[in-house]
Amino acid sequence: LTRMWVSVATQRSASLWLTTWSASLPRSGLATRCVANPAMQLFPDIFGAGKSPGATAGVTLPTDSAPTWATLKESVHATARGSGLAEARALQAKGLGPPHTNAKVRLFDAKDESEVRVTLFRDMAAWCPYCQKVWLLLEEKRIPYKLSKINMRSYGDKPAWFLAKVPNGLLPAIEVDGKFMTDSLPIMQVLDATFADQRTPMMVPPPGPERERASALLGLERELFGAWCSLTFQPGKGLMDRNERIFLGTLARVDAALGETAGPWFLDSSHPTLVDLQYVSHVERMLASVLYWKGMKLRGTGDFPHLDAWLAAFEERPAYLATKSDYYTHCQDIPPQYGPGFAIDAAKHARETIDGINGAWALPLSLADSPIEPLAPLQAALGDEAARHEAAFELVANHAAVVQFAARGVGEPGQKRFQAPLADPYAKPNQGVVEAVDVCLRHVAALLLSGGAEAEAAAAADLKFVAGGEGGRSLAACLGYLRDRIGVPRDMSQPAAMHFRAQLNAAISML
Repeated sequence: LTRMWVSVATQRSASLWLTTWSASLPRSGLATRCVANPAMQLFPDIFGAGKSPGATAGVTLPTDSAPTWATLKESVHATARGSGLAEARALQAKGLGPPHTNAKVRLFDAKDESEVRVTLFRDMAAWCPYCQKVWLLLEEKRIPYKLSKINMRSYGDKPAWFLAKVPNGLLPAIEVDGKFMTDSLPIMQVLDATFADQRTPMMVPPPGPERERASALLGLERELFGAWCSLTFQPGKGLMDRNERIFLGTLARVDAALGETAGPWFLDSSHPTLVDLQYVSHVERMLASVLYWKGMKLRGTGDFPHLDAWLAAFEERPAYLATKSDYYTHCQDIPPQYGPGFAIDAAKHARETIDGINGAWALPLSLADSPIEPLAPLQAALGDEAARHEAAFELVANHAAVVQFAARGVGEPGQKRFQAPLADPYAKPNQGVVEAVDVCLRHVAALLLSGGAEAEAAAAADLKFVAGGEGGRSLAACLGYLRDRIGVPRDMSQPAAMHFRAQLNAAISML
């Protein structure tokens, strides 16, 4: 069973929206997220079948009072968050700066790319849990590496050149000194042994009691994974709640193991080790999925205090935050890889909140106080304004691709389909709505930057000419198509994504 799940779980991909905006996150029910009037059924169930609402005619807006993209770029770069992001992107282009999903090379202490011995091949969506482990190890050990992003099979075709190197197409894969490997756990062990000088922390303990403990903990991780699969991907909670009891009992053993060390980590170490990295990617997905499908909140309840401290320690590390997804991304990306989760009635409130239904993605947002999905302290400390400005920065920086991607909402679906319902990398945008979508998204960017009444009035004045009609429904479909495919961390951080989704909802309500 474990082998089966591991095999399925590696088949995950989505195309990076910052460059191509290929469809990734499957979602249904756009109408339930129109926050101005939740009962308004604009185009029910259009996403469940991967269809457009049938509006193929062009849309023209008689007026355009939105700031230009050039003006918006100047404005966002004038903000503290925007200027900081611009500086970080410039450093990342040189292989320096903070970790980021789009960094194509990481030099750390290497003089230049000629000293880089490792290439990491991971999924485009920055979601694959097995890729995340290897990505984290490279960052924590500060091993210089290059990055190559590859589709997972559920979301698009793999390039022929990659299949020539890795015939089974599995991710993650690495190339070290010209030699290829797949399978995350052996990859991490090889990387740790290959780069074992004093400048890098060791992830695998030397032979002795600590290594024996590590081995036993890795076995416990597989038990936890199997218990999670039995709970999440079967109806209810099992016969007389047996699957729930086994999962919680196994998690209690994990919590007890964490409590056996002086620090927050599984081993007596000042930093996370291979054991921690092996656990964290799936524990992160467990937190989201058992809440979403089973209504079980694991974090912050007091039931697992050592697990809480462990997660808090991870969230103090920039490398982890750069790889961390949000609950919405997890709960849309899990089914194409693992199969459908089975929801129970008690999970309805949590599920609707995570999905942004019935006002959960409505302005004003108060993310720091969310009872469902609290922000990491490093993210919460930046504040809501910084989150809005980050969303505006990413939108403005990639506006041409974003506009074309959103226009797929009423465009032509691709002829070739993939396992994920909304993965449609060969879809064609409707060019007849592109100019109007461009106006809408410039208004969205302006609202993210200012949030003021003047920007809101300007947007409403431009959009009123099509509001309530076929043109308004077409533009709302495009904005909803975009909103439902914002992924974390692929596109932006969790707080920025939440504000972007909410601001898109505000624009949809005007239409």
